[in-house]
Amino acid sequence: MGGMPVLAAVKLSEVDLDQLHVLDDAERQLAAKFGSTVHRDRFLAGRMALRFHVADVAGVEPGSLHADYLCRSCGDEDRVHGAPRYRARAGGPWILASLSKSGDWCLMAAAANNQVRGVGVDLESSASANFDGFGAVAMTARERNQLQEVPAAQRPLFQTVLWTRKEAVLKALGSGLFVDPSLVDVAGPVPLLPERMSGPGRWVVEDVDPGPLGLADDCVAAMAVVLNV
Repeated sequence: MGGMPVLAAVKLSEVDLDQLHVLDDAERQLAAKFGSTVHRDRFLAGRMALRFHVADVAGVEPGSLHADYLCRSCGDEDRVHGAPRYRARAGGPWILASLSKSGDWCLMAAAANNQVRGVGVDLESSASANFDGFGAVAMTARERNQLQEVPAAQRPLFQTVLWTRKEAVLKALGSGLFVDPSLVDVAGPVPLLPERMSGPGRWVVEDVDPGPLGLADDCVAAMAVVLNV
């Protein structure tokens, strides 16, 4: 579909951390606060991978991009967490992006056009949502009814599919899990949202095939996009 964000995936362990100079000072300072070297390196690798992907989509150099992370829920003004966006120069157009990590894998989306109002991706292992009580805490009544129509052996995977869709939608809204996921219904092709969360735009929610992106076979992923009408 024209105007849709571009997807890419990488292994975090394969990102060259010797290129930290491409990140903004604020991103490097945030990384320095991590107590775990593993978590710090995965954070840095994710930020670098996303910047490289955005630069590739926008046709600019990675180091020319300024990162601006906007959290619409907590109101924090540190600008280094929340929904990511980038631009290559002051006053230039924003490039919207999204990132999700699962283990050593990282899924990214970037949209360098003004048709996209919001984008979110989520990546999980196939068994991520296979736990007792998932339906009660994360699913709507319509989703629970839909789950009962799925063969028992496939229900754990289907729950994870629903979860990735919900996470992707919440990221596209810019709220993340500050919003109760049980309030977001993704049983159909268009998410059903509480009235206070609804707004202008046309939704596209897609399950992402891991194969063409080179992701592991047990990965489950989704992308949600809000397009201008």
